[in-house]
Amino acid sequence: MKNRKSNIKRTSAQTEKIVVILIALILTSFNLMAQGYTNVATQNVMIEVKPIAKISVDGSPKPLIISENFSGSVSDDNTKYSLVTNVDNMKIVASIDNPMPAGTKLMVKLSSSRAASAGLVDLSNALTPLDVVRGIGRGSDVDQSISYTFAANQDIDEITQQSRTVTLTLTN
Repeated sequence: MKNRKSNIKRTSAQTEKIVVILIALILTSFNLMAQGYTNVATQNVMIEVKPIAKISVDGSPKPLIISENFSGSVSDDNTKYSLVTNVDNMKIVASIDNPMPAGTKLMVKLSSSRAASAGLVDLSNALTPLDVVRGIGRGSDVDQSISYTFAANQDIDEITQQSRTVTLTLTN
């Protein structure tokens, strides 16, 4: 009998807990409904498309060395570029980090299947950017050729090996 009373007490305690939980749930539901909670929820989602202008290069030009076997200029077209933009009337400009030695020229030509190439552009003193491709529209241009040409006057005896950094920028 003692066991039965203890089971009844536990059951009564459990029943009280269940009743308290149910009352809390009912009150919470009323509170949520009072605050406008329903089985449907909405949100505002902000969207935006920003201007995209990306350019990349692939490959490296071989060393441009003028030796006795060459006539005064040497070229390389082992480098490619690709671009993507969602802006009309873009262009590619090129600049060089340091001027070329006196009597020498470094020129670049970028091909394009979607815009107008400026042809062979002399970057020798182009510390400020020069146009190399104009009239680029929305879309992409992939694996386009970059040709570098190094030329030296006949009176140049020798120039030690140097390098220049050419910067290509897709801009409007």
